[in-house]
Amino acid sequence: MNSSTLLARHLVRRLIESGVSDVVISPGSRNAPLSLAFAEARDAGFLRVHIRIDERSAAFFALGIAKATNRYVAVVVTSGTAVANLFPAVLEAYHSDDRLLLLTADRPERLRKTGSNQTTLQHGIFGNFLTKSIDASTPFELNSSLSHRGPIHFNLQFDEPLIPDERHDPFENLKVTLPSEKSVVPGEIAISQKKVLVVIGHDRAGFSVDEVRSFIESTGGVSISEDPLSFPDSIAHASVILSSEQVRKELEAQLVIVIGRTTLNRSFNTYIASAKKIMVIDPRIEDIDTRRSADEIHHVLPQILATNADSTWREQWLRYFGFAQEAISSSAEWSEGRVAAAVGQVECDALFIASSRPIRDIEAFALGGSNSSTKRIFANRGLAGIDGNISTAMGIATKHERTVALIGDLAFLHDLSSLTNQIAENLTLVVVDNDGGGIFSTLPQAGVEHFEEVFGTPHGKSIKKISTAMGLKAVEVDNVSDLLSEIEEKGAGKGIKVVIAKMPSREENAQNLKLINERFASLASHR
Repeated sequence: MNSSTLLARHLVRRLIESGVSDVVISPGSRNAPLSLAFAEARDAGFLRVHIRIDERSAAFFALGIAKATNRYVAVVVTSGTAVANLFPAVLEAYHSDDRLLLLTADRPERLRKTGSNQTTLQHGIFGNFLTKSIDASTPFELNSSLSHRGPIHFNLQFDEPLIPDERHDPFENLKVTLPSEKSVVPGEIAISQKKVLVVIGHDRAGFSVDEVRSFIESTGGVSISEDPLSFPDSIAHASVILSSEQVRKELEAQLVIVIGRTTLNRSFNTYIASAKKIMVIDPRIEDIDTRRSADEIHHVLPQILATNADSTWREQWLRYFGFAQEAISSSAEWSEGRVAAAVGQVECDALFIASSRPIRDIEAFALGGSNSSTKRIFANRGLAGIDGNISTAMGIATKHERTVALIGDLAFLHDLSSLTNQIAENLTLVVVDNDGGGIFSTLPQAGVEHFEEVFGTPHGKSIKKISTAMGLKAVEVDNVSDLLSEIEEKGAGKGIKVVIAKMPSREENAQNLKLINERFASLASHR
């Protein structure tokens, strides 16, 4: 057997034995040994193979599957620029601590720095953003590699011939063993403070929803969450409540416990900084966010031995929650916030929320409820980019019966190439179309000279026509009733459907958000 086939088949066998069940392949010549070995394994029933033309989309697609399964998912690419296209997803996986396995095909080491075609320095290309990195030309053992978290890179040197020169079953007597999670003994703490608030970052620092819910209950405190859909017992509309400096002062906490990272709203972090004591719980502080500081830091959820939290403090929060609801209810009937709130109530198995305004609108306007707390909520909050959002949602959809994604128009256009390889699973893309970068109208850049050109960036494109050209069913809506009707359409079948929420101007939406905060502040000051 030639050396390239031997290396590829050995690695594929070891990956299957370690629990890898999905692989995403981008076509190429140098990665032929791996692609063929994975296809053989697929034919033998050991894993599922997904084909993506664009390597950047392939990596985010794999990331979506990894998020949905909490297992390592392999992405296979050829040499050269193909490898560089993985970098955005690598960064996202690193900062969100997701399990992404990069299998990059390379030319033999002797060809490096010789001017050989499609040959560059691939080993080490991802710098420090890896859990493990191997540069290999011969078979190697995985040891405990797949018991880690975060991205892993295997750079594989394949020499010609790249096609198998003999046939036999490379997966005979193969046994699958799923990697076990590293057990960590939690610390024990007692809470003496009365005003205790738990703040839950959108990614929950990798802890499960049930683990976080149990921890919150044990503290006896109040909780607010960047993901209100997963935590219906938390106080919703927190960013509206905390937009008022007066209210932040009145609700000043004696202890704030932050689970994960708060990345959505400046008012959250302003409020947290005012607390008498801050506790942070996040495993990433151990090896990723090593310079993060707090009065007390934990890498796992600690066990609460005793608590002195005052349950009546929740009544203060609920009073302001009522004011926030009143302020929101008096706002525009058709707005980006209303779209987010409606999407949050849709019945589905998984909801992916894109970065920029959509995820902020879910945090500010969505309400948890009986149907929302059962769906799984996903987002790319590692670096919070708008790249790869469709691809990630498509990957997530392969592991769920029904998936909905809320995404902005620029994020849709940014990842348009992902739609060259569609999926059979049920995925509805709800595209908030405000013809540009709506978030900038809510940031300090709003109104500066050249704003529309360099920040607003109107694209002038028809999302409906583009979607139709890609072979997708697409429909435009301009009210909440039609929006919900199209999302919840019965008998729509499998595949991807695009529902475009045509919005008023970006300036109108920014003004609407401003009026909500002003209305809330007025209500709160006259309580």
